[in-house]
Amino acid sequence: MRWCWTFVVLSIATLACGRSSLVSVDVFFGDSGAPGPADPPYTETVTFANGLRLALTESPELTLTYPGASGNPFGATRTGHYQPVRFFIPLQSITLSHPLSENFVLSEFVGPTVERGGVWAYVDAQIADHVQRIRSGLGRPVILSSAFRAPEHNSVVGGASYSRHLYGDAVDIDVDQSRSDANTIGQEVFNEAMDVGVDFVLPLIDTSVDVSGQTRVSWVHIDDRGFR
Repeated sequence: MRWCWTFVVLSIATLACGRSSLVSVDVFFGDSGAPGPADPPYTETVTFANGLRLALTESPELTLTYPGASGNPFGATRTGHYQPVRFFIPLQSITLSHPLSENFVLSEFVGPTVERGGVWAYVDAQIADHVQRIRSGLGRPVILSSAFRAPEHNSVVGGASYSRHLYGDAVDIDVDQSRSDANTIGQEVFNEAMDVGVDFVLPLIDTSVDVSGQTRVSWVHIDDRGFR
């Protein structure tokens, strides 16, 4: 296979300080293959299945808000999967419309963080690829209701202390609970997630709500925590 590499440097205005900053975005075209698992604290770059490579930046202040890895609910053998995130996507210096896959752009993974005024996020390349594969398998659009959440955001919404949303490798796929076929839709998403090899899919009973006396799926949680 022949590879074609294109390196792009974007100059983006940073509104917060009224100055322009340079952000390097390396892009290559070709089949890069499915991304493998990655564990926090991550590295200086993240490369998605479509070839988009983003440079990451350290945020010591945010890293300090993460829970210690030794307290994770799975014990000492899993501490490597729960290290505090060290490198983040600088949201104020990047174009949120960057496509991460055929049908998804960066803003779909970090929208809630931006809406809350957050300036840092992390999106795991493997979970982004799995979401695309689920969407392709279903043959219809899906809506991401939650992805990355910083520790403070996670606490506000009542997330688990060691939620994989903190580490950027979890996604909640929305299911319209007002629909009479919500359970069927939820099961279809669940099945596709299992088929594409997602590390963990939360049982649908845990993401179901009561709608006029009927139990209906409201979302499907998936994550690539690095173990099963």
